[in-house]
Amino acid sequence: MKIGPKPGPSGPWKTHMLICLACYEDRLASVFESAPELRLFKTGEQGPVLAGRMSLPPGEPVDRVSALVACGVQLLICGAVCGCTRRMLENSGLIIHPWVRGGVDEVLAAFERGALDKLSMPGCRNRPGQGRGRCARQGRGGGGLGQVRNAAAIETDNHIGE
Repeated sequence: MKIGPKPGPSGPWKTHMLICLACYEDRLASVFESAPELRLFKTGEQGPVLAGRMSLPPGEPVDRVSALVACGVQLLICGAVCGCTRRMLENSGLIIHPWVRGGVDEVLAAFERGALDKLSMPGCRNRPGQGRGRCARQGRGGGGLGQVRNAAAIETDNHIGE
């Protein structure tokens, strides 16, 4: 998984990049694949500035990935994302910060401070070397028998609707 640079005195907002927040109204959508709006922000000396919005009906994940790539997005901040979509995003060269929750302003402020991990969805994490950002509850209660299912099955289970 690609993890973006940690903001600091010369944080990523100073390097002029295009970031995307997968939104539902004025907060991050619970699930990337069902986010009705993608908000694009240019980063620079003044911090993130709204650069545009894309309204997208739920549909094929490949269309969402193609739209992000066509716009030149370099970093995606989102809620849950299913495994196959995540692989498409990563293979397209995007840096992904999944499992994030919060309002748009709150998320942008956390991004600037390098504190997106403080906005992790309950029970989930997205730190380097800790399970590729999957839900921390994996493997618990595996169908009542305590069985641990394979990672691919678990990633698809994490695809929850709004």
